[in-house]
Amino acid sequence: FRANDLVIISAQGEAKLPALESLQFGKVFSPHMFSVKYSEGSGWTTPTVRPVEAISVHPASSVMQYGVCCFEGMKAYVSREGQVLLFRPEMNMRRFHTSMQRLALPSFDQDELLECIKKLLLVDKSWIPKAEGFSMYLRPFAFGTSAALGVAPPSDAEISIIMSPVGPYFPEGLVPVNVLLDEVNVRAFPQGTGQYKIGGNYAPTLAHLPVAMEHGCKQSLYTIEDGPGSEKYVAECGAMNVFFLLEHGNGEQELVTPPLDGTILPGVTRDSVLSLCREWNEVKVSERMISVRELKDHASKGTLLEIFGCGTACAIMPIKALVRTSGEKLQARLSNTNGSLLYERLFKTLTDIQYGNVKHPWQEYVL
Repeated sequence: FRANDLVIISAQGEAKLPALESLQFGKVFSPHMFSVKYSEGSGWTTPTVRPVEAISVHPASSVMQYGVCCFEGMKAYVSREGQVLLFRPEMNMRRFHTSMQRLALPSFDQDELLECIKKLLLVDKSWIPKAEGFSMYLRPFAFGTSAALGVAPPSDAEISIIMSPVGPYFPEGLVPVNVLLDEVNVRAFPQGTGQYKIGGNYAPTLAHLPVAMEHGCKQSLYTIEDGPGSEKYVAECGAMNVFFLLEHGNGEQELVTPPLDGTILPGVTRDSVLSLCREWNEVKVSERMISVRELKDHASKGTLLEIFGCGTACAIMPIKALVRTSGEKLQARLSNTNGSLLYERLFKTLTDIQYGNVKHPWQEYVL
Protein backbone atom coordinates (compact mmCIF):
# COMPACT_ATOMS: atom_id res chain seq x y z
CA PHE A 1 0.00 0.00 0.00
CA ARG A 2 1.03 3.59 -0.57
CA ALA A 3 0.33 6.75 1.40
CA ASN A 4 -0.57 8.57 -1.81
CA ASP A 5 -3.53 6.20 -2.24
CA LEU A 6 -4.89 6.92 1.25
CA VAL A 7 -8.67 7.50 1.30
CA ILE A 8 -9.98 9.79 4.04
CA ILE A 9 -13.54 9.36 5.32
CA SER A 10 -14.30 12.18 7.73
CA ALA A 11 -16.29 11.73 10.92
CA GLN A 12 -19.68 13.43 11.07
CA GLY A 13 -19.92 16.42 13.36
CA GLU A 14 -17.06 18.15 15.12
CA ALA A 15 -15.84 16.38 18.24
CA LYS A 16 -13.61 18.52 20.43
CA LEU A 17 -10.58 17.66 22.51
CA PRO A 18 -11.66 17.36 26.18
CA ALA A 19 -10.16 19.61 28.84
CA LEU A 20 -6.49 18.67 29.23
CA GLU A 21 -6.73 18.17 32.98
CA SER A 22 -9.37 15.45 32.42
CA LEU A 23 -7.18 13.26 30.18
CA GLN A 24 -6.33 9.80 31.48
CA PHE A 25 -3.76 7.65 29.72
CA GLY A 26 -5.30 5.62 26.91
CA LYS A 27 -8.93 6.29 27.81
CA VAL A 28 -9.79 9.13 25.38
CA PHE A 29 -9.42 8.62 21.62
CA SER A 30 -9.26 11.01 18.70
CA PRO A 31 -12.13 10.77 16.17
CA HIS A 32 -10.27 8.95 13.36
CA MET A 33 -8.32 5.73 12.91
CA PHE A 34 -6.16 4.22 10.17
CA SER A 35 -6.83 0.84 8.63
CA VAL A 36 -5.45 -1.31 5.82
CA LYS A 37 -6.27 -4.97 5.19
CA TYR A 38 -4.32 -7.81 3.61
CA SER A 39 -5.37 -10.95 1.77
CA GLU A 40 -2.93 -13.56 0.52
CA GLY A 41 -4.61 -13.63 -2.87
CA SER A 42 -4.77 -9.90 -3.57
CA GLY A 43 -2.26 -8.26 -1.21
CA TRP A 44 -2.90 -5.01 0.63
CA THR A 45 -6.11 -3.05 0.06
CA THR A 46 -6.34 0.72 -0.28
CA PRO A 47 -5.43 2.29 3.08
CA THR A 48 -8.12 4.39 4.75
CA VAL A 49 -8.52 6.93 7.51
CA ARG A 50 -12.05 6.69 8.86
CA PRO A 51 -14.07 7.39 12.00
CA VAL A 52 -13.11 5.23 14.98
CA GLU A 53 -15.34 2.18 15.08
CA ALA A 54 -15.42 -1.35 16.41
CA ILE A 55 -13.41 -3.94 14.49
CA SER A 56 -15.29 -7.01 13.33
CA VAL A 57 -13.41 -10.32 13.04
CA HIS A 58 -14.57 -13.90 12.60
CA PRO A 59 -14.61 -15.90 15.88
CA ALA A 60 -12.21 -18.40 14.27
CA SER A 61 -9.71 -15.67 13.33
CA SER A 62 -6.09 -16.28 14.28
CA VAL A 63 -6.03 -13.24 16.56
CA MET A 64 -8.95 -14.64 18.58
CA GLN A 65 -7.73 -18.24 18.66
CA TYR A 66 -3.94 -17.97 18.83
CA GLY A 67 -3.22 -14.37 19.83
CA VAL A 68 -1.60 -13.41 16.53
CA CYS A 69 -1.17 -9.71 17.27
CA CYS A 70 1.57 -7.16 17.81
CA PHE A 71 1.67 -3.44 18.40
CA GLU A 72 3.76 -0.30 18.77
CA GLY A 73 3.74 2.71 21.08
CA MET A 74 4.87 6.14 19.91
CA LYS A 75 4.01 9.79 20.48
CA ALA A 76 3.48 12.99 18.55
CA TYR A 77 4.38 16.28 20.23
CA VAL A 78 3.64 19.95 19.56
CA SER A 79 6.54 22.40 19.85
CA ARG A 80 6.29 25.90 21.28
CA GLU A 81 6.11 27.14 17.67
CA GLY A 82 3.09 24.91 17.00
CA GLN A 83 4.95 22.32 14.90
CA VAL A 84 3.96 18.66 15.20
CA LEU A 85 6.88 16.27 15.49
CA LEU A 86 7.64 12.60 16.05
CA PHE A 87 10.56 11.10 17.98
CA ARG A 88 12.67 8.54 16.06
CA PRO A 89 9.60 7.04 14.34
CA GLU A 90 11.71 4.99 11.94
CA MET A 91 12.73 2.81 14.90
CA ASN A 92 9.08 2.10 15.70
CA MET A 93 8.39 1.18 12.07
CA ARG A 94 11.39 -1.16 12.00
CA ARG A 95 10.39 -2.88 15.24
CA PHE A 96 6.75 -3.14 14.14
CA HIS A 97 7.85 -4.80 10.89
CA THR A 98 10.11 -7.20 12.81
CA SER A 99 7.30 -8.12 15.22
CA MET A 100 4.94 -8.81 12.32
CA GLN A 101 7.53 -11.03 10.64
CA ARG A 102 7.95 -13.02 13.85
CA LEU A 103 4.20 -13.76 13.81
CA ALA A 104 4.20 -14.65 10.09
CA LEU A 105 2.13 -11.55 9.33
CA PRO A 106 2.61 -9.89 5.91
CA SER A 107 5.41 -7.46 5.13
CA PHE A 108 4.80 -3.76 4.50
CA ASP A 109 6.76 -0.71 3.36
CA GLN A 110 7.90 1.06 6.53
CA ASP A 111 8.26 4.48 4.87
CA GLU A 112 4.75 4.29 3.45
CA LEU A 113 3.20 3.41 6.81
CA LEU A 114 5.04 6.31 8.42
CA GLU A 115 3.63 8.67 5.78
CA CYS A 116 0.15 7.30 6.51
CA ILE A 117 0.70 8.04 10.20
CA LYS A 118 1.60 11.63 9.38
CA LYS A 119 -1.59 12.00 7.34
CA LEU A 120 -3.66 10.55 10.17
CA LEU A 121 -2.11 13.10 12.53
CA LEU A 122 -3.01 15.90 10.12
CA VAL A 123 -6.64 14.75 10.04
CA ASP A 124 -6.87 14.89 13.85
CA LYS A 125 -4.39 17.74 14.32
CA SER A 126 -6.83 19.66 16.55
CA TRP A 127 -6.76 16.74 19.00
CA ILE A 128 -3.00 16.91 19.60
CA PRO A 129 -2.61 18.71 22.95
CA LYS A 130 -0.65 21.95 22.62
CA ALA A 131 0.93 22.06 26.06
CA GLU A 132 4.34 20.81 27.16
CA GLY A 133 4.05 17.52 28.98
CA PHE A 134 1.03 16.57 26.87
CA SER A 135 1.17 14.58 23.65
CA MET A 136 -0.74 12.32 21.28
CA TYR A 137 -0.08 8.65 21.96
CA LEU A 138 -0.21 6.52 18.80
CA ARG A 139 -0.96 2.81 18.90
CA PRO A 140 -0.29 0.98 15.61
CA PHE A 141 -1.30 -2.67 15.87
CA ALA A 142 -1.53 -5.65 13.51
CA PHE A 143 -3.44 -8.90 13.81
CA GLY A 144 -4.30 -12.04 11.89
CA THR A 145 -7.89 -12.27 10.60
CA SER A 146 -7.89 -15.64 8.80
CA ALA A 147 -11.12 -17.51 9.62
CA ALA A 148 -9.61 -20.97 10.12
CA LEU A 149 -8.88 -23.05 13.20
CA GLY A 150 -5.83 -24.77 11.72
CA VAL A 151 -2.52 -23.74 13.29
CA ALA A 152 -0.92 -22.01 10.30
CA PRO A 153 0.43 -18.60 9.26
CA PRO A 154 -2.51 -16.22 8.73
CA SER A 155 -3.51 -15.63 5.11
CA ASP A 156 -5.45 -12.49 6.05
CA ALA A 157 -4.41 -9.63 8.29
CA GLU A 158 -5.03 -6.01 9.19
CA ILE A 159 -2.99 -3.02 10.38
CA SER A 160 -4.85 -0.37 12.35
CA ILE A 161 -3.78 2.76 14.21
CA ILE A 162 -5.70 4.55 16.95
CA MET A 163 -4.60 7.71 18.78
CA SER A 164 -5.11 8.93 22.33
CA PRO A 165 -4.33 12.43 23.67
CA VAL A 166 -2.46 12.04 26.96
CA GLY A 167 -1.18 14.21 29.78
CA PRO A 168 2.12 14.16 31.69
CA TYR A 169 3.04 10.77 33.14
CA PHE A 170 4.29 12.61 36.24
CA PRO A 171 1.95 15.59 36.73
CA GLU A 172 3.75 16.53 39.98
CA GLY A 173 7.29 15.99 38.69
CA LEU A 174 9.67 13.02 38.73
CA VAL A 175 8.73 11.14 41.89
CA PRO A 176 10.68 7.89 42.47
CA VAL A 177 8.52 4.79 42.92
CA ASN A 178 9.03 1.32 44.37
CA VAL A 179 9.12 -1.70 42.03
CA LEU A 180 8.60 -5.32 43.07
CA LEU A 181 11.55 -7.58 42.30
CA ASP A 182 9.89 -10.72 40.94
CA GLU A 183 12.25 -13.64 41.54
CA VAL A 184 9.68 -16.31 40.69
CA ASN A 185 8.08 -15.44 37.36
CA VAL A 186 9.85 -14.99 34.02
CA ARG A 187 8.72 -12.40 31.46
CA ALA A 188 10.54 -13.97 28.49
CA PHE A 189 12.93 -16.83 27.91
CA PRO A 190 15.97 -17.29 25.60
CA GLN A 191 15.16 -17.99 21.96
CA GLY A 192 11.57 -16.94 22.66
CA THR A 193 9.74 -13.74 21.74
CA GLY A 194 10.93 -11.27 24.37
CA GLN A 195 12.48 -8.92 21.83
CA TYR A 196 9.21 -8.53 19.90
CA LYS A 197 6.33 -6.27 20.87
CA ILE A 198 3.63 -8.93 20.71
CA GLY A 199 0.49 -9.20 22.82
CA GLY A 200 1.56 -12.55 24.25
CA ASN A 201 4.45 -10.91 26.12
CA TYR A 202 2.13 -8.57 28.00
CA ALA A 203 -1.03 -10.51 28.83
CA PRO A 204 0.69 -12.95 31.26
CA THR A 205 2.20 -10.06 33.24
CA LEU A 206 -1.18 -8.52 34.09
CA ALA A 207 -1.88 -11.05 36.85
CA HIS A 208 1.30 -9.91 38.61
CA LEU A 209 0.24 -6.26 38.91
CA PRO A 210 -2.07 -6.83 41.93
CA VAL A 211 0.79 -8.67 43.65
CA ALA A 212 3.09 -5.70 43.06
CA MET A 213 0.46 -3.33 44.42
CA GLU A 214 0.10 -5.46 47.56
CA HIS A 215 3.78 -4.74 48.20
CA GLY A 216 3.30 -0.99 47.63
CA CYS A 217 4.82 -1.11 44.13
CA LYS A 218 3.76 0.26 40.76
CA GLN A 219 4.92 -2.76 38.74
CA SER A 220 7.27 -5.73 38.69
CA LEU A 221 10.86 -6.12 37.58
CA TYR A 222 11.38 -9.65 36.30
CA THR A 223 14.43 -11.85 36.71
CA ILE A 224 15.81 -14.83 34.85
CA GLU A 225 18.30 -17.60 35.61
CA ASP A 226 21.44 -17.97 33.51
CA GLY A 227 20.98 -21.72 33.34
CA PRO A 228 19.30 -24.23 35.68
CA GLY A 229 19.99 -23.53 39.33
CA SER A 230 22.10 -20.45 38.67
CA GLU A 231 21.63 -17.10 40.38
CA LYS A 232 18.96 -14.63 39.32
CA TYR A 233 19.70 -11.89 36.83
CA VAL A 234 17.60 -8.81 36.20
CA ALA A 235 15.59 -8.75 32.96
CA GLU A 236 13.04 -5.96 32.47
CA CYS A 237 9.77 -4.63 33.81
CA GLY A 238 6.44 -5.58 32.34
CA ALA A 239 6.26 -2.34 30.38
CA MET A 240 9.71 -0.74 30.37
CA ASN A 241 13.46 -1.32 30.19
CA VAL A 242 15.56 -0.73 33.31
CA PHE A 243 18.93 0.93 34.09
CA PHE A 244 21.23 0.94 37.13
CA LEU A 245 23.89 3.53 37.94
CA LEU A 246 26.63 1.93 40.03
CA GLU A 247 29.71 3.35 41.74
CA HIS A 248 32.77 1.13 41.98
CA GLY A 249 35.64 1.17 44.48
CA ASN A 250 37.88 3.24 42.22
CA GLY A 251 35.25 5.95 41.98
CA GLU A 252 34.23 4.95 38.44
CA GLN A 253 30.53 5.12 37.73
CA GLU A 254 28.89 2.54 35.46
CA LEU A 255 25.45 2.69 33.86
CA VAL A 256 24.21 -0.87 33.34
CA THR A 257 21.24 -2.27 31.45
CA PRO A 258 20.58 -5.90 30.44
CA PRO A 259 21.81 -6.76 26.92
CA LEU A 260 19.59 -7.43 23.90
CA ASP A 261 19.93 -11.19 24.23
CA GLY A 262 16.53 -12.04 22.78
CA THR A 263 14.65 -11.68 26.07
CA ILE A 264 14.79 -7.86 26.20
CA LEU A 265 12.66 -5.48 24.12
CA PRO A 266 14.85 -3.12 22.05
CA GLY A 267 13.18 0.02 23.36
CA VAL A 268 13.47 3.29 21.46
CA THR A 269 13.96 5.20 24.73
CA ARG A 270 16.47 2.55 25.87
CA ASP A 271 18.54 3.11 22.73
CA SER A 272 18.26 6.88 23.19
CA VAL A 273 19.50 6.71 26.81
CA LEU A 274 22.47 4.57 25.75
CA SER A 275 23.31 6.92 22.86
CA LEU A 276 23.12 10.07 24.99
CA CYS A 277 25.24 8.65 27.81
CA ARG A 278 27.87 7.39 25.37
CA GLU A 279 27.91 10.80 23.71
CA TRP A 280 28.36 12.56 27.08
CA ASN A 281 31.14 10.09 27.97
CA GLU A 282 30.92 10.82 31.71
CA VAL A 283 30.14 7.31 32.95
CA LYS A 284 31.00 3.86 31.69
CA VAL A 285 28.04 2.48 29.72
CA SER A 286 27.52 -1.29 29.79
CA GLU A 287 24.98 -3.64 28.27
CA ARG A 288 25.56 -6.70 30.42
CA MET A 289 23.90 -9.16 32.75
CA ILE A 290 23.53 -7.89 36.29
CA SER A 291 22.59 -10.24 39.12
CA VAL A 292 20.37 -9.67 42.12
CA ARG A 293 23.43 -10.50 44.24
CA GLU A 294 25.44 -7.70 42.63
CA LEU A 295 22.61 -5.21 43.10
CA LYS A 296 22.19 -6.25 46.75
CA ASP A 297 25.91 -5.78 47.31
CA HIS A 298 25.85 -2.26 45.85
CA ALA A 299 22.70 -1.35 47.77
CA SER A 300 24.28 -2.46 51.07
CA LYS A 301 27.36 -0.33 50.37
CA GLY A 302 25.39 2.70 49.26
CA THR A 303 26.90 2.50 45.78
CA LEU A 304 23.63 1.75 43.97
CA LEU A 305 23.31 5.40 42.98
CA GLU A 306 20.23 5.34 40.76
CA ILE A 307 17.65 2.98 39.29
CA PHE A 308 15.29 4.07 36.56
CA GLY A 309 13.02 2.58 33.95
CA CYS A 310 12.40 4.02 30.52
CA GLY A 311 9.76 3.75 27.82
CA THR A 312 7.54 5.76 25.50
CA ALA A 313 4.77 6.38 28.04
CA CYS A 314 6.94 7.76 30.85
CA ALA A 315 10.23 8.63 29.08
CA ILE A 316 12.11 8.12 32.37
CA MET A 317 10.71 6.58 35.57
CA PRO A 318 12.95 6.95 38.64
CA ILE A 319 12.88 3.98 41.02
CA LYS A 320 13.43 4.45 44.75
CA ALA A 321 13.85 0.79 45.67
CA LEU A 322 13.49 -2.77 44.45
CA VAL A 323 11.23 -4.56 46.93
CA ARG A 324 11.64 -8.31 47.47
CA THR A 325 8.66 -10.39 48.57
CA SER A 326 10.43 -10.91 51.92
CA GLY A 327 10.10 -7.17 52.51
CA GLU A 328 13.80 -6.48 51.97
CA LYS A 329 14.46 -3.34 49.92
CA LEU A 330 17.39 -2.77 47.60
CA GLN A 331 17.46 0.99 48.00
CA ALA A 332 18.95 3.42 45.49
CA ARG A 333 21.02 6.20 47.05
CA LEU A 334 19.46 8.82 44.76
CA SER A 335 22.37 11.20 45.23
CA ASN A 336 25.45 11.71 43.13
CA THR A 337 28.87 13.11 43.97
CA ASN A 338 28.99 14.40 40.38
CA GLY A 339 26.12 16.79 41.05
CA SER A 340 22.70 16.39 39.44
CA LEU A 341 21.01 13.04 39.13
CA LEU A 342 21.53 11.29 35.81
CA TYR A 343 17.87 10.36 35.40
CA GLU A 344 16.86 14.02 35.77
CA ARG A 345 19.33 15.09 33.10
CA LEU A 346 18.17 12.33 30.77
CA PHE A 347 14.51 13.22 31.27
CA LYS A 348 15.12 16.89 30.49
CA THR A 349 17.30 16.12 27.47
CA LEU A 350 14.82 13.63 26.02
CA THR A 351 11.78 15.85 26.54
CA ASP A 352 13.61 18.90 25.16
CA ILE A 353 14.26 16.90 21.97
CA GLN A 354 10.74 15.47 21.83
CA TYR A 355 9.08 18.89 22.16
CA GLY A 356 11.47 20.62 19.77
CA ASN A 357 13.02 22.85 22.44
CA VAL A 358 16.39 21.99 20.89
CA LYS A 359 17.18 20.85 17.36
CA HIS A 360 18.20 17.20 17.04
CA PRO A 361 18.47 14.53 14.30
CA TRP A 362 16.00 12.34 16.22
CA GLN A 363 13.15 14.72 15.41
CA GLU A 364 10.87 14.15 12.43
CA TYR A 365 8.48 17.01 11.71
CA VAL A 366 4.99 16.22 10.49
CA LEU A 367 4.24 19.86 9.55
